[in-house]
Amino acid sequence: MSSSPATDRTDYDAFLATSRQRTIFAEGWWLDAATGSAEAWRPNLLRDDAGAVRAAWPLATREWRLGDIGAGARYTPFLGPQLPAKGSNAADQASADVALLDDLATSLHLYEHVEAACAPELDYWTPLHWHDYTQTTRTTWRIDAGQSLDEVRAGLRSERKRNLKAATAAEFVAGTGTIDDLLTACAATFERQEADVPGEVVLRRLAEAALERGRGEVLTVRTASGELASAGLFVFDDRWTWNLANGHLEVDGGQRGAPTLLQWTAIEHALARGTGFDFEGSMIRPIERFVRGFGGRPVSYSVVRRSSPDWARTVARKRLVKRLLRR
Repeated sequence: MSSSPATDRTDYDAFLATSRQRTIFAEGWWLDAATGSAEAWRPNLLRDDAGAVRAAWPLATREWRLGDIGAGARYTPFLGPQLPAKGSNAADQASADVALLDDLATSLHLYEHVEAACAPELDYWTPLHWHDYTQTTRTTWRIDAGQSLDEVRAGLRSERKRNLKAATAAEFVAGTGTIDDLLTACAATFERQEADVPGEVVLRRLAEAALERGRGEVLTVRTASGELASAGLFVFDDRWTWNLANGHLEVDGGQRGAPTLLQWTAIEHALARGTGFDFEGSMIRPIERFVRGFGGRPVSYSVVRRSSPDWARTVARKRLVKRLLRR
């Protein structure tokens, strides 16, 4: 059953509110900002014969010479299949999920390449395997909602506790800041790596959109004299707060204390608003060690991908050329 893009968008937004895989990153306004326009992504709705939405798989899209590519977007850590709320019968629910994932994969067969990091709440991907998708398991760290700050503090590893003490001794002050603070701190971090902030325009656009809707905040840590030491963007929905982007400057005593105080303040705010906290991005070794120090629990999520033979050959040739140029 065909429908207009405007109808698809309205129906998608309504369906997403019921999805158990929903995150802020799958919301229409987020994808508009992350991709640059409402035309740069598709909800890929799965409808029944009456036109009602059964499931969805939002993807940022771009054209390739032989077809379309569907993938994630910058600063969008999770973007995968969206299935309806759970029913009361677990066995029936599992069967329904299998059928929906099977049909979703079939509906995307014209894409030359599909790649998605799925929210941890999508914990069964076997039907995608039947359609030649491969899967890679990655891990994030989460602190669950419903805990007191004292309970979370008790789970801190000794290094993080020392960092917080160092921040107190240095008289650092945590508070809210501006998007310019965020970009200044991120630029300082990447400058040390002799690189620019990746997707700086997108990051600014997302920060503006999230703050405008009351779905995010920029937190800062400053020295006693008011000098910026660290800043980060934290976005949230009704269930989770995410550590989306952050950085720190080289100030006296700030190398360890400021980033720890920044994260601790974000955790405190998350618990106060009734959400859990997702550190996001813990596959990088130094970052994994840092976030693991806050306690919490490791949570697995799946990255799934499928490529047409033409796309796979093109990627293989590009990789070969890169290897030859490095010699």
